[in-house]
Amino acid sequence: MQFQRRHLQVLVAIEDAGSMHKAAQQLGMAQPAVSRLLAEIERALGMRIFERGAGGSTPTRRAEALLAQARATLGGLLRMDEIASGHGGSIRFGCIPRAIHTLMPFLLPRLGPLRLQLVEDGSPALLSALERGAVDMAVVRHVAGAAGIGGALQALRLYDEAPTVICSAHHPLARRRTLALSSLGEQAWVLPASGTTTRALLDRFWQHTGLTPLQPVLETRSFEASVALVADTELLAIIPDSIARMHERAGRIRRVRVTPTLPGTAVMLVFDAAAPQDPVLAACRDLVLDAAVQARRAYALGA
Repeated sequence: MQFQRRHLQVLVAIEDAGSMHKAAQQLGMAQPAVSRLLAEIERALGMRIFERGAGGSTPTRRAEALLAQARATLGGLLRMDEIASGHGGSIRFGCIPRAIHTLMPFLLPRLGPLRLQLVEDGSPALLSALERGAVDMAVVRHVAGAAGIGGALQALRLYDEAPTVICSAHHPLARRRTLALSSLGEQAWVLPASGTTTRALLDRFWQHTGLTPLQPVLETRSFEASVALVADTELLAIIPDSIARMHERAGRIRRVRVTPTLPGTAVMLVFDAAAPQDPVLAACRDLVLDAAVQARRAYALGA
């Protein structure tokens, strides 16, 4: 049996909709036609792809990789249609918030006819989206770096970015040159929320150095919120150094140099290992790598 585009469309639609009835509506097809196409696929592969029940259709464990591949293949076909019609190509591009500020300004002018459907989220959510085939590639971080990206995903290191401690421009610590991190335990802190990659990295750092972990007054899920809170209060925070420099130049906050220095982490471009076979994704990958070179020069990021 030769699989056709409609087979891929049916697989993706059922997974997205959660039932064959809703998938048929989404595709503008009769439900018996959707059932027939799914039966053809399952018969050809010799496996059940969805468990059908009163709650709808749920992917089987064995079918998860197949569905991700179907989604990626269908995305490639759609991009080929766009190229043939003279519209370049559309890419579902995941990006962590910090790279929106540092990387995206250098990437956007390079895109030409390529179009990005930007998905902004944290690294764990974006890695999950990559594994499901919900995004084509993503800029993320991982506690274990590139070595922690397993399975069928490939990671390319773009640059290293270090966090820094910040305070308001009027804080008593603003004029101090270097402080021992251990001396700041009594300060009031706003820290990244538990469960975020940044917080996990900080927790590992405290454990490795033997320092007592900081106890936050508040937790946030964005460094923008941290900056806003720090600028008008006595709170301290930890944010990406590149972002801190922007706000320091604007006079809102001051960077506080501490010892030992906080650990830097790699910002990576992650994609399915088969992505280089897609010319549109391969072109986008190369543009991201070029933009990362410019970002490293502009923000003195680690290579």
